[in-house]
Amino acid sequence: MANYVITGKNGSGDSVVSIQIGAISQEGTVVPELDVVNAVRAFLGTVSGIGSVVAQKFEQVITNV
Repeated sequence: MANYVITGKNGSGDSVVSIQIGAISQEGTVVPELDVVNAVRAFLGTVSGIGSVVAQKFEQVITNV
C-alpha cells in the first residue's frame, strides 16, 4: 500500500491540518484505499476554516541493479 498525506489549507494557502494514512488493514479488498482517502478529503472540506484540501500519494520503489 502507498502512504498518503492529506493536507487542509486555509484561505491564505497555509497548512492548518495534516493527516497521514500509512496502512489500511483488511482481509482482501473490502474498501478500496482511494475511497478512504477521498472520504477524509471530503470530511476536511466541510470543516470551517479549511479553504482547500490536497492529497499526496507516496510509493516506495525498489530497483535491483
